[in-house]
Amino acid sequence: MNRARLWAILLATGLAAGCMASPRPATSPGSAPATTSSLSTVQPGDATFPSEVAGLPVLTVAQAVDLLRLGKLDGQAVAVAGYYEDVEPPCPEPGRYIGPLESWCAFDALTDTRAGAQLCETGSNVTSCHQPTGTYLAPFFMSETSGNASSWQTGGAAGEPAALVVIGHTGDSRQWQCTAATQGECANAFVVDRIAWAQGQDVALTAPQTGTPTTPRMTLAQVAAVVGPGDNVVTGAAFRAGDITAVDPRWTFAGDNLVWLVRSVVSTAPSPAVETRPETVWLVDDATGRVIDSHPLKLDATYQPARLWQTATVHGLDCCGTNVTAFERVESNDGTVVYEGIVSGSASGTPGVTTFGGGYGSGPLVLPAGRYSITTWLATYDRGVIGTPSDECSIRVALQPLDNVPLNADFPAGHACTFKPAPSPSP
Repeated sequence: MNRARLWAILLATGLAAGCMASPRPATSPGSAPATTSSLSTVQPGDATFPSEVAGLPVLTVAQAVDLLRLGKLDGQAVAVAGYYEDVEPPCPEPGRYIGPLESWCAFDALTDTRAGAQLCETGSNVTSCHQPTGTYLAPFFMSETSGNASSWQTGGAAGEPAALVVIGHTGDSRQWQCTAATQGECANAFVVDRIAWAQGQDVALTAPQTGTPTTPRMTLAQVAAVVGPGDNVVTGAAFRAGDITAVDPRWTFAGDNLVWLVRSVVSTAPSPAVETRPETVWLVDDATGRVIDSHPLKLDATYQPARLWQTATVHGLDCCGTNVTAFERVESNDGTVVYEGIVSGSASGTPGVTTFGGGYGSGPLVLPAGRYSITTWLATYDRGVIGTPSDECSIRVALQPLDNVPLNADFPAGHACTFKPAPSPSP
């Protein structure tokens, strides 16, 4: 089922309780002290890596960690060479909401040495794994990332780490889809735009498949030409318009029409000593090739949206084997639909009561301050076909900057719903 707002993947559901990976530290890299080498030295220590990709000088992991700790990767693209490995141990359900840039069930590391990225060892027919130590980055490969890290790994828990050069940034706008308590951690997450080089060869820029298979009219090369010859595109992917907010919540759209989200950097640096480039995010309409909008990747200090969390509790509905689900539509004060789709999150409950949304599989709607009309209803959903709406109810809300508002649509058995206050799904 394609849940337009379900970007927090349900990891390890149903696995027996095991070791739980600790969340990434607030600065993403390891706990080793920052290096004191000059940041103007951009050549990687391992000569097997290229010195430049996509017009960006290639840095070591230690240099990138220094820049991160100094706040110099906020909205800035940087190319980093290193060895990458990831392990997903069996984990119990976390019991709380997990944001898109948090990690609770993964060990992963990009390090300057192959040995440093080796997270598992096999001895006497027993494999043991551990979290990374020393200086490292914990990269997030997202839906729009160009390139697949797993395709370059040798496989198996004790496989050899892959030699990669990645282009990435911090200060991603998805930090607002984390809770207020974890936003700082999410702001420092190293988000990968593109794998530019792997295991001794350049990796072509490609458009990844995102969610439900799509067939865009435009090619990535055509979209890059629309963005302009003065920029180097570092990633580009086609999405349903209604799913764009899951990648950049500053844009709120509804609908199934396809749009391209593209990130680019200027092709030339202001000086040879500059290791990073500011990124620009573009939205291009697939049907017309028109640029819909663009803005800097770096968040403006005045951007202070609200988080709206929605759940729906249905009485008289056994959990959780039916094809009935809860839908919602959110309209701004001028009547613009900013979201329409399934209430984000999985179903939970008991015989006779089902709750949709809430918990670690859900997500907030990140909205600018203002007045909104919210309508919730029930309908069947079977193989992409939505049934006739029933039992709907509506409410108007006024959201203030930085608000954290939970709402629950309560459905008595066989009757229209009413909105009631709900406990926050983000303890």
